[in-house]
Amino acid sequence: MKRRTALTTALLLSSSALISMASAAPGSWRGTIYMAAADYTPNFPGVKNQLKVFQQIADEYEKKYPGIKIKFYEEPIPDTNTMIRVKAAAGELFDIYWAQSYNLNSTLPRGVATDLAPYFKQPNPYIPGNKAWQDVMDKAQLAESRTPQGQIYTLSGDKVVYTIFYNKNLFKKAGITKVPTTWPELIAASKKLKAAGIYPMHAVPAYPWWSRHFLSDLYSKDYAKLTGYDGLPGQSPLDEAVAIHKGILTPKDDRFMSWWPVFKQFTDTWPKDYLAADPGKNYDAFQDFVGQKEAMLYEGSYKVREMLDAGVKFPVGAFNFPRLSKAESRYATGVNTANAYAGTGGFQYAMSTPQSNKTMREKGKTEAVIDWMRFFGTPRNLQRLTAEQGTYAPTWPGTTVKLALSNFDAGAITAQLKLPERSIGAATATANLGWVDMQRIFGLYLSGNITLDQAKAQAQTVLDRAAQDYARKNKIDLSKY
Repeated sequence: MKRRTALTTALLLSSSALISMASAAPGSWRGTIYMAAADYTPNFPGVKNQLKVFQQIADEYEKKYPGIKIKFYEEPIPDTNTMIRVKAAAGELFDIYWAQSYNLNSTLPRGVATDLAPYFKQPNPYIPGNKAWQDVMDKAQLAESRTPQGQIYTLSGDKVVYTIFYNKNLFKKAGITKVPTTWPELIAASKKLKAAGIYPMHAVPAYPWWSRHFLSDLYSKDYAKLTGYDGLPGQSPLDEAVAIHKGILTPKDDRFMSWWPVFKQFTDTWPKDYLAADPGKNYDAFQDFVGQKEAMLYEGSYKVREMLDAGVKFPVGAFNFPRLSKAESRYATGVNTANAYAGTGGFQYAMSTPQSNKTMREKGKTEAVIDWMRFFGTPRNLQRLTAEQGTYAPTWPGTTVKLALSNFDAGAITAQLKLPERSIGAATATANLGWVDMQRIFGLYLSGNITLDQAKAQAQTVLDRAAQDYARKNKIDLSKY
């Protein structure tokens, strides 16, 4: 009798556990969730220092919810936007994929990503006591990724910092004993490198990247005004369009292009063939740096891991954007703008739609994919992922930056991360504004093909069109601001 009672009890407990497990699962959908995790991809082929944490998080989820599998895409994606267009057109986009929020807001077609804003307003059950998922996120990052109509297409949680990497051996060969901290020191070092037969820099002079450092300095006293038109933290495309419309972020304001001749002093020391090239060719600049053809590389912190994977043996250092003084520009304010360009990095994930991904039409799959995003999208898991990846800084309150940069000299990057976030630019109000139209004019001026006055006239035309396009497409009256 006792044995029968014990067996019955065991069966009841077993049944209870199974019922509990089943009832805990997120909905009734069962299957495989496919995710293209970009720089956080675990077990990426050909990578020397393999990442493991995202797979561990996926294993924890699968253990919690048997019947749901998480599979990471483990092949390189050379051109993300092209991949999104092609796969979405075929209805075969990944369930979750990496994408830049500004591309989803502008250049990529509507319908490739789900609006996550409603989900961000709901509690995340995997964060104890949470009432709204967005409460644990970075408010400025949320605001800057929001469309004028309020949609948010990416779950964003980290940032990439930009710095000037340099080859210590080539600096020594050119007789440079101190890294530049001011703009004249940067020009002097570049001339020494050129005289020694070394390319100082051999890259596309990226307008959206460099301009943010200069504009954030020259307009620093107007920061609150230029970021406040939409009532949200950070500079949104709406803030940018309004400032263009008001004649502040345009050549009508003498500060706007006063730095172009200053920057030309720098690029005049570079080989000329890259000045007006396609920005996509910046990949070549990395290869030139790794191959020790150029002494400096202005790039994101993610390049450190790529250098390690590429087997770089020479000593690499880094220094931040040199400060300006009144000698370079009478509009210089002297603020440190080293972190002015620090966009969202590897942790920005979008979810496909039933239009871009046929499998999302399966009953309950959308809810299951959202649940997986909620599971890995907690401060604790963001901390785990960024700490292992080691080249991105988590942005959510309560998370801590833990860079794992091996023997790389990371002092400049860590110092930059301690600066307050203040960034002003004029490159995102409409699609193609920064990387195409302004980049073209910038390159023509730097290469000596047009004068500064001609560049100003062309830039004004481009900016006016950008503000008008932004207002028309988003049905906004810029004069109300």
